[in-house]
Amino acid sequence: MTKLLPTGVQGLDELLNGGIPERRVILIVGGPGSGKTILASQFLYKGISDYNENGIFVSIDEEKEHYYNEMQSFGWDFSQAEKDGKFAFLDATKMSRAAMLRERMNLEAQSLRGKQLQIDKLVEKIENLIDEIDAKRVVLDTLATLFHRFPDPIERRVAIVDLIESLSELKVTTLITTELKRLSLDREVSVEEYQAHGVIMMQTLFSSGITSRALQVVKMRGTKTNSNLVPYTIDRTGIEIFPDVTLFGP
Repeated sequence: MTKLLPTGVQGLDELLNGGIPERRVILIVGGPGSGKTILASQFLYKGISDYNENGIFVSIDEEKEHYYNEMQSFGWDFSQAEKDGKFAFLDATKMSRAAMLRERMNLEAQSLRGKQLQIDKLVEKIENLIDEIDAKRVVLDTLATLFHRFPDPIERRVAIVDLIESLSELKVTTLITTELKRLSLDREVSVEEYQAHGVIMMQTLFSSGITSRALQVVKMRGTKTNSNLVPYTIDRTGIEIFPDVTLFGP
């Protein structure tokens, strides 16, 4: 049987029948302000504080100091965790900016081979940090920013498949955040949703002047899940999900 990792997010493990399957790549999809980074960070910090599982946060568009300050507001002291050797922050924003400057001077970097090499280097850095601190949990935030570098749909598809497959081979449980492009019943399912082992969707819904936050486990290989659309809140302690309350139900 697949081992399930408790997430530390109140209410989420009930939806997942115990937790996230170990060593899988899970996609957290949501619009701006839905709490994707908060949920993923809660998974990391609770892994460190409650389950003795070290973690890594890979940031594509947020610098370290800003992230630490933001997470401290929930009582999550990632700075101390880093000093204790239980957490590592990988600032991939600098890698991205440097790569863009090099591209202007180097035609090879603009090719698919050059862009793919940058992803390979990112995965290598993650792997080195996993070995360095014996990490069991990894968060990559956010896929949307990373793939702005791949405007061509075919190149983007190749890069997505390669990245997710590479992360799957690292023997850690990985959460990847990305943007919800469009909210509708007939929305197009993205390549990364097909490729990931699991998909959790976070939405902000508007009805009759009322705003509701809603979460749904769209898929999760390796465990039976509750796929109902359920409400959640964000407060001073992070995210709390209410698995027994079904939105738009009878």
